[in-house]
Amino acid sequence: MVVEQAGVIESLRAEVVSLLRRLGRDSSNSSKPPSSDGPGAKAEAGAGGEAGEEPPANRAARRERGKRKQGGQKGHRGTGLERVAVPDHRQAVEPPECGGCGAGLVGAPGQVASQVQVFDIPEIAVTVTEYLMMTRTCGCGHSTTAPLPAGVPGGPVCYGPNVVAAAVFLASSDVIGLERAAEFLSALLGVRVSTGFISSCLVRLDEALIGAGFEEALKDALRAGDVLGTDETPTTLSTTRDRPPEGEPVEDVTNPHVYTVRTMRAFTGGGPDLTWYGAAGDRTKPRITKFGILDGFGGVLVRDDFGGYLSYDARLAGVQQCISHLLRYLKDAETIDPVAQIWATTTAQTLREAITAVRTAREKGHTSLDPDLLTTLRHRYDQAVAVGISTNLSRPWARAKRHPGLVLARRLKKKADQVWLFTTRFDVPPTNNGSEQAIRGYSIAEKISGCWRTLSTLRRHCRIRSYLTSARSHAIKPLDAIRAALTNTCWMPPTPT
Repeated sequence: MVVEQAGVIESLRAEVVSLLRRLGRDSSNSSKPPSSDGPGAKAEAGAGGEAGEEPPANRAARRERGKRKQGGQKGHRGTGLERVAVPDHRQAVEPPECGGCGAGLVGAPGQVASQVQVFDIPEIAVTVTEYLMMTRTCGCGHSTTAPLPAGVPGGPVCYGPNVVAAAVFLASSDVIGLERAAEFLSALLGVRVSTGFISSCLVRLDEALIGAGFEEALKDALRAGDVLGTDETPTTLSTTRDRPPEGEPVEDVTNPHVYTVRTMRAFTGGGPDLTWYGAAGDRTKPRITKFGILDGFGGVLVRDDFGGYLSYDARLAGVQQCISHLLRYLKDAETIDPVAQIWATTTAQTLREAITAVRTAREKGHTSLDPDLLTTLRHRYDQAVAVGISTNLSRPWARAKRHPGLVLARRLKKKADQVWLFTTRFDVPPTNNGSEQAIRGYSIAEKISGCWRTLSTLRRHCRIRSYLTSARSHAIKPLDAIRAALTNTCWMPPTPT
């Protein structure tokens, strides 16, 4: 009876730990999105910092950092306004009268005492231009009528390309819905703008991008890259059956996701990045392959360990497991039992030290890590993982006979080369934070708008965001990029070399 009770107590204790572990999960120790965090988790995350900056156990440093004053810190390089060499206009400001005797100063000698450059925009107002399409009759007897100017859709009245560009820019952002975009434009322009007009502008831009072959060119450029990052996030649709364009098959929507694939040049300062967004009705390997990017890619892929990407590994030059994801899983393992799972703490500290060492070496202009330092760090990692495996081999986890600490330790051992690739290739970032940040806006958009109507609508938004995000990275202003596409001069990604 005592033995049986001891077994029941151990099982119940493990189940309690499992339940507490689930209750304490947030974006810092699992794959849950930051938007699902409560106020406590967000406060703790705000005091922590990014991967590689400092161990989470360094509470004293965190408290000290929390005492800093608001605003820019000493040594921080600001990004405020800077004077221009040649302003658009110069205007002299004369004193009204002499400050001493009150006499007029017209014609009196003077000089510039001080200067101030004011950055402003002209007053926003709609101007109406009436185009008169002329018809001329040639001597041969044939009459020719002038075509509509570029960007003018026609009709007795219509909005011009600048208004359309502003409508698309507002509506395609992640923090403004169609209704609010119509309200903003109506208030700024002093005319009534409907949500139907906003939607028609988005359709026009999307059709222009499709006609120009922008998405195909973007995918070609991504496949030719050396290092790509990829990530995905779930989303919500109001329909479970998509209504695709005429002629295309109806697609079932069971688990809609938004995907991103992007270059990682910003990590090394090697140039502007390209970012692609896409959507699918589920999260399966066939859907990812249908995008037509990763199946033709042969470089290094920075990703998490989602099974949908595993089949691409054989043809890749390498894989970098996202260290940020691993640090979350290690923190989750540590919460099971901080004493028994001390190996997780050691592993996390080692990975952070490796990130810091690589960052320091890159800042000094080195192209590789000191071999002795790399050997030491890798040995500590291997030893900690080995301890994790041996410690957890005999520990049952609730009713399932797979302890999460054991599963994680075995995974870290099996994929150690993918974990440590960034230490031997300095053009590979240690984390996939760039891809996570790129796709975060879709969660914000969903919070504001509630959900997307159809998969086709979501894909349209993805195509537009791919265009605007990539163009902005190449120093093309969003409004200029939109006007260019609507006037048949669409910006295209640089040709792969």
